[in-house]
Amino acid sequence: MPKKAFLEPYLSVVREAPQMLHLTFLLLVVSFLLVLVGMLIMMFSVLRESGSPGGGERKVEGGGILIVGPVPIVFGTSERITKILILLAIALLITAVVSFIILSSGHWRWVSG
Repeated sequence: MPKKAFLEPYLSVVREAPQMLHLTFLLLVVSFLLVLVGMLIMMFSVLRESGSPGGGERKVEGGGILIVGPVPIVFGTSERITKILILLAIALLITAVVSFIILSSGHWRWVSG
C-alpha cells in the first residue's frame, strides 16, 4: 500500500482546515453580537421601566425552556408565556436540525468564498 494513499484522508482534512477556521470565526462573531444585542435590550428595558411611574399594579410573568437532547421541556407562569415558549422551542429545534444538516452535508463551504 503506497504511503500517500494511506495519508490521503488526513491530508484532505488539513486542506479544509482554513475553511473550517473561517466558519468557526464567523460563528464566534455572530454569537458575540447576539449576546451583546441581548444585553443591550435588557439594559434598555430596565431603564425604560425605571423611568415609568410605578403607581399601578404590575403583573410579572416568566418561564423557561430546558432542552434535554432533542426534547424541549417548557414551563411558565401563565398559559400565554408557555405558548410563546413552545413556539420558541420549536423554532430553536428547527434551527438546530437545519444547521446540523447544512454543516454535515458540506454545503457550508459557501462561507469561505
